Amino acid sequence: MMRILILVCCLLVSVAEAEEEPIVIIISMDGVPHKISDNPKLNAFKRMERYGIKADHLIPVYQSTTYPAHVSLATGVYPDRHGILHNSFWDVKRGLFNYSDDASWIEAPPIWVLAEQQGIKSAVFFWVGSETDWHSIGASYRKAPFDPNIKEEQKIEQILKWIDMDKVNRPRLIMSYWDGTDSVGHLYGPDSQRNSEQILRQNKLLQDLIIAIDQRKAWGHITLMVVSDHGMTEVTNYINLEQLLKISGIKARISAGPAVAHLFLEADEIDQAKDFFNKQEHLRAYKKNDLPVSFHLNHPTRTGDLVITTEAPNMFSSFGQPKGMHGYRPETSNMWGIFYALGAAVAPKKIGPIHQVDVAPTIANILGIEMPDDIQGKAIILGK
Repeated sequence: MMRILILVCCLLVSVAEAEEEPIVIIISMDGVPHKISDNPKLNAFKRMERYGIKADHLIPVYQSTTYPAHVSLATGVYPDRHGILHNSFWDVKRGLFNYSDDASWIEAPPIWVLAEQQGIKSAVFFWVGSETDWHSIGASYRKAPFDPNIKEEQKIEQILKWIDMDKVNRPRLIMSYWDGTDSVGHLYGPDSQRNSEQILRQNKLLQDLIIAIDQRKAWGHITLMVVSDHGMTEVTNYINLEQLLKISGIKARISAGPAVAHLFLEADEIDQAKDFFNKQEHLRAYKKNDLPVSFHLNHPTRTGDLVITTEAPNMFSSFGQPKGMHGYRPETSNMWGIFYALGAAVAPKKIGPIHQVDVAPTIANILGIEMPDDIQGKAIILGK
């Protein structure tokens, strides 16, 4: 009789767990490079690797900076398609975008919008593009505006409150931006002691979140993903484009990131400017229509008449001299980020590199969200 009761209880638990709808939690850690896997002290990441999946590395978009990367993670398309070319840029029709929280600048639907359109509640605690509605649709739950003083402890507390909600109101897609190692990497360099201390802190916080999910016995329906937007590399040479323009005598509007600069010019000065900049050390200049397709930088109104690129240890800078920087081409290994996954939709295995545009369709695959036909990424098979 006792055995029968135990069997019935186990079946009831199994049925209750099966009735739970899948939840995806995705954490983005700013600036965390793929090489953290070499650090044996990162027990939370090591657990995700051992019992889940660690991609060899996460390939970023170009240029590999926070805004374009996070929008590609959320939309599954490249910057030339979603329109966010850098943290700040010039649009010949709309004017200046500068760390804007206005989602109307994004030209492809983010995953939380697709979720809401298809009856799946979402929750976002800071993510580029989430602070305002996109075409009148926003996450059911969101924290805004962005506040750098809000630390991960508060984010974890809120994430747990969301997953503890009743089934009717509970979000099934939860997204959160974490500090990562970006700020300390810029200030002290990617190989600094401060950088090492910061990744240990992020690991400890990640461990806190994992243990909280353990305590809820919720891994049967929760899948946790941890990604980063880019890596970081040392820089030692700072190129002042405004000064070079003065030397050339050419007049242009400059819209520059650390590794890619857009120059908006009069038509009769484009060839002259291209010749001038191609003669400068460490620079490569392209006319807009000559940009390599692989760059995914040719946008109708936001790409300059001339696009200038550089590689590390060089960067474009008219002020400040950071020790660490990013923004460089995706094939640059120091730009590679991380991808870890653990939980209900994951079978432990090794996978090779994946791309940032693959993340949104992977989330959609788990939650049953239909993606647009023109999606450029592909879902990663996390299960068996």
